[in-house]
Amino acid sequence: MKKLLREILKEITPTEEEHELEKRIIERIKKKLERMGVRPVLVGSLAKDTDLRGDKDIDIFIMFHKDVSREELEKRALEIGRKLFKELNARYEIDYAEHPYVRGFYRGYNVDIVPCYETKEPRSAVDRTPYHTRYVRKKIRENKNLSDEIRLLKQFMKGIGVYGAEAKVQGFSGYLTELLVINYGSFENTLKAATEWKFNQILDPENLWEDKEPLKYFFPDASLIVIDPIDENRNAAAAVSRQRLAEFIVASIEFLKSPGREFFFPPEERLPSKGELSRRMRSRGTKLIGILFKHSRINPNSLYPQLRKTAIALKKSIDEFDFRILKFDLWTDENNLSVILLDFEVWRLPRIRHHLGPPIDKNLRDQENFIEKYRAYRPYIKNGRWVVDTEREFKRIEQLLPRLIEEKKGFGKNLRSAKKIEIIEDRDILKIDNKGFLRFMDRFLSPL
Repeated sequence: MKKLLREILKEITPTEEEHELEKRIIERIKKKLERMGVRPVLVGSLAKDTDLRGDKDIDIFIMFHKDVSREELEKRALEIGRKLFKELNARYEIDYAEHPYVRGFYRGYNVDIVPCYETKEPRSAVDRTPYHTRYVRKKIRENKNLSDEIRLLKQFMKGIGVYGAEAKVQGFSGYLTELLVINYGSFENTLKAATEWKFNQILDPENLWEDKEPLKYFFPDASLIVIDPIDENRNAAAAVSRQRLAEFIVASIEFLKSPGREFFFPPEERLPSKGELSRRMRSRGTKLIGILFKHSRINPNSLYPQLRKTAIALKKSIDEFDFRILKFDLWTDENNLSVILLDFEVWRLPRIRHHLGPPIDKNLRDQENFIEKYRAYRPYIKNGRWVVDTEREFKRIEQLLPRLIEEKKGFGKNLRSAKKIEIIEDRDILKIDNKGFLRFMDRFLSPL
């Protein structure tokens, strides 16, 4: 394994030429920002020396006094960001996190100019970032090997698809990756520890909590709990979904059993033909239905949560009518096309529905109301409770879906106002002419 890790490290460590170019770009940007009257601070992996070769992200925070209002901070930051990239003759866009910020595209790099408050008592999530940078740099000064070990873990997580805290991935942030290596001391030790993790695992790198048991109640929805050394009341792993945590644990087990380059650099996915996908769709014996949304561009950090919210709402409504979904997933081109894919185990139902009423030894008023409501269907007693056989309103899923789409109950805010929402079935789903979508379908369909 050691030989493999040395080879991987050579490939992922930035070259001196790469760092020199980045230094020149950063210095030029910082000087321009200083002339605009703000103090710029480099944060992120570049500042901590944990960046990967080819990493094209430069994160610069501009600091504002704590007395500046949030409205003023956002307004001035956007003005400064726009002015900066206009002077650099670079394309830019407005993106959103805790605050709106400006992302520019300069000399092949994504350059984020993010406003934050210069305060030891954070007023927003981004205010902690400069302190995160200081913390990690301090730990690396104490142990120079940590930089390489962090790089290995980052590349491993990228290779298995769990790296990134953004809404699209719901995985491990760069800072969280750094904390794991700091906590366990090395890439290999982190993987060994992960093989024994349970859901709701608790890590407290600086032992800020003497009694850790209450943390499970403090962060009840967390798949993984890692106490932020900068803020004892923050879970640095809050973004990690149960799915991504499970994938990391399993990949750690598999790598330690049989180390391989493919964990860090997975082979390129083969693009399946539409004919192959169509055969696999038929062989499943299920019914595939896609809900296709044509919409204006929505920021991905907002789009993915809205798609998940919409998919869950659809499933909940469908379940209420006794149709059964085997599994569902979502895909988007992150521009103007999104799809929620539903795979039905039960999509046709009999005309009659067996409807359970109240037990005969419970509230008499409830029994009377049930009998009166369903009198035309002749309620009867079965196993100690009232039941009735009624006629279903919807016998096929194709009859129900148009109503759900018309009602838009539980749909994401922007998806409710989509330009067009279309239902596509079975092989018609493959008319979506996008390589990314075909790869998504390849992963969704089992290889039958």
